[in-house]
Amino acid sequence: MTDAKRQQLKTRVAVGQARNRDLGRTTIVDRAGEKAIEAKDKFVEFAKEHPIATVAGGVAIGILVSGLFKRSPTRKLGNAAAKRAGTLAALGAEFALAYAQQAIATANEVGREGAHKLGELGDTVGDTARTGGRAALDRAGDLTEAARAITLDAGKRLGRALRNRIN
Repeated sequence: MTDAKRQQLKTRVAVGQARNRDLGRTTIVDRAGEKAIEAKDKFVEFAKEHPIATVAGGVAIGILVSGLFKRSPTRKLGNAAAKRAGTLAALGAEFALAYAQQAIATANEVGREGAHKLGELGDTVGDTARTGGRAALDRAGDLTEAARAITLDAGKRLGRALRNRIN
């Protein structure tokens, strides 16, 4: 250990011992007073850093305390505001219910129209598929006839070529 570290440890031990001696001499009232002073200092520091939050908190606490008394204007205003809020909430619920019913009716109507359109589309696709299938069959028949004619012609040529070689 270095001398600086030894000196640091000795200082810490001395401070701790002094604190312990002071604890024996100070009373609970003295310690409570010290804690109150520390709390006041912390509050003042907070108020300086956040003045708007401090004012808003003070107003909120004042309203809450005022509401505890029966005849306070805050309580009367709170009751009136609660009645108005209840009325507005009921109106809002009625509007929401009417809107939901209208939305459901519109959705049902759109669903019916969509089903009808799908039916029409299915008919159109079916007709187009039938027409295309018939056309494909006709073309396949034409191709078959052409292939038969080509095959017959090729057979005749092959037969002539063989006869010519044999003779």
